[in-house]
Amino acid sequence: MNEEFKKEKELSGLLDSYKIDIPVTKLAKKQSPFQKFIRYLGSPTKDPFEKWTIQSKGYLFFKIFPVSLGLFLAILQGFLMN
Repeated sequence: MNEEFKKEKELSGLLDSYKIDIPVTKLAKKQSPFQKFIRYLGSPTKDPFEKWTIQSKGYLFFKIFPVSLGLFLAILQGFLMN
């Protein structure tokens, strides 16, 4: 449980009252390659652009860069077609 929730006694009491049972026997069964692949696709991943998109300048760059690249390619194509 997060530290911020431990400060609130009523909320932490409610959260501690819940019991979660994880089906270990189902997880221990041998999985087919398809099931392994689906589990791999569904697993969480780290965002590779997180360092840049956290900052406002990086976020702006990722919004403007594709537009400027498309405009550059359109102009280049226009020059090559003549």
